[in-house]
Amino acid sequence: MVNGYGARVAMIKAWAEHDADTFRAFLETVRGNGIDPFRSRVLDVGCGANAPMAVLLHSAGATVTGIDAYVGHRWGLGVNLARYRDYVREAGVMRTLRKLVGEIVYDRHYYTTLARKTGLKLTERNLDLRKGDVHSVPIPDGSVDVVHSNATWEHIPDVAEANRQVARVLRPGGLAYIEIHLFPALSGGHDLPWIVPGKTELGDVRPWQHLTNPTWQAPVFLNRLRERDYERLFKTTPGLEIIGWQTEYTEGQQLLTEQIRAQLPEYTPEELTKRSIIVVARRV
Repeated sequence: MVNGYGARVAMIKAWAEHDADTFRAFLETVRGNGIDPFRSRVLDVGCGANAPMAVLLHSAGATVTGIDAYVGHRWGLGVNLARYRDYVREAGVMRTLRKLVGEIVYDRHYYTTLARKTGLKLTERNLDLRKGDVHSVPIPDGSVDVVHSNATWEHIPDVAEANRQVARVLRPGGLAYIEIHLFPALSGGHDLPWIVPGKTELGDVRPWQHLTNPTWQAPVFLNRLRERDYERLFKTTPGLEIIGWQTEYTEGQQLLTEQIRAQLPEYTPEELTKRSIIVVARRV
């Protein structure tokens, strides 16, 4: 189990390094498809607590809108007490205080590592971050060059509608870059103490317990779709053409015993060890 200040800092730095790698992979793909991401209008769907992609692209000159479903979910590069008013109403005083302490104590490690790994001077000045529902994106039709999303699609109840929203907001020729954490994977249940790719620790979590234990409950909402389900949904989205579909990370090969495989005959070994995929689609 990851605990203690030093271990927590190590985890945060590992996440920042992972996010920097994700940023570089995204840039390579977008540029390889003829779009300059730093001169583009980008929508970051499910930007997350630290909004790394939105902050990095904004700092590099892109016009970015980041949306997330949670009020107060975004805390910024430094302490800003005005952000806490909505969060107090949503989460209560104690959770807000814990969030404030975490921001003061730990966020500097995250953003310092992110800046060092990308070579960017990070800024959030005039960055457009707002509450938004992926089922009803608050962006005009055809107004975005690139849609980015990382580890959000597995949390969406209606993926078909989310895909339609992506097609709606993209301009013709625009690009969608969507990373999906797959449910059948070792860390697909989102209940591991540390699920940084390549640094997974099980703690007291049994391998693939979210698939083998019929009483297991997810700590967050998960739609439980498999890769084949996402493929069907993307292929049938009007206006989107899949131009890339790749495995991002694998994990857990050494933990996949014959006993577990016998418990999960409906899944292939590849499916159980494929952590995440990247879907690249063009607006036609």
